[in-house]
Amino acid sequence: MPEYWLTMLDEENFKYTVERGIYGLPESASGLAQLIKPGHRLVAYVMKKGCRELCQSFAAVLEIAGEWRKSTKPIWPDEREKGIVLYPWVVDVRVLAKGRVEFSKVKERLEELLGRGLDAKRLRLYALYYAKRPLPPGVGEFLEEELRKGQVTEARGAEFTHEDLLTAVVEVGRWLDFRVEREYHIDNFRVDAAFFKPPRATPFAVVEVHVGGDIYKDLAGLKHAYDRYGSKLIYVLAGDEKAVARLLDGQGAFHEIREHVAVIRAEELLKLREALRLDGARRLLKWLELVK
Repeated sequence: MPEYWLTMLDEENFKYTVERGIYGLPESASGLAQLIKPGHRLVAYVMKKGCRELCQSFAAVLEIAGEWRKSTKPIWPDEREKGIVLYPWVVDVRVLAKGRVEFSKVKERLEELLGRGLDAKRLRLYALYYAKRPLPPGVGEFLEEELRKGQVTEARGAEFTHEDLLTAVVEVGRWLDFRVEREYHIDNFRVDAAFFKPPRATPFAVVEVHVGGDIYKDLAGLKHAYDRYGSKLIYVLAGDEKAVARLLDGQGAFHEIREHVAVIRAEELLKLREALRLDGARRLLKWLELVK
């Protein structure tokens, strides 16, 4: 079973960590880089200070997806604001579960696992900076399960947003061992995401996410990527499926790329992301040598 570590972040840095797939430690905690290894999991808790949406909540479980390395330039929002490197030890992470589990809602169960008298202030005693050790058995597993329950409920009732779907695209790409760049520019066009895989220097695949707006513009960007680099094309749709099909058919304005574009519905993308987050699915992909 993987080891779980509790990390406490301010909301802005948490969002940056999830969006960019990178986590950092200050020099004073550099010893933890020797203890937190690939495959270990970080339970991310968003602190109250400076928070607007996720205050005092468990917001994600992240898997360590690489080796620690030294950073020499400001990356996180508070680093850029101060113009200094605050977290020189960085590592790639993957999102296993994401949502909001308020501390107050799981306090009773956490007290059963960690001891009576637990509150938001005492919780920090279990954070990796203070404890210097993983969470006791059962705690991380419980919180990951609660976050996954929330994801299922949210997915059933919520409308899709462009940002949510783009985040899912980025996560899927990283799970499949691609380097992913958001909002990638190709000449005068911009696509929502580009997937890279060495030794190829140009995009292996490009992605557009359509929730609303100009379909012609989306398809023009995809077509340009194919004409310029021969990239594989992915179009994620949360609507307008019939209109896109007409534009891609034999008489449509973009019939030239019909055989080169994979159209995937938003629901299918989210199901794929959830499947790739499963331990068994990742073991199978590694066994087949499809990912590292």
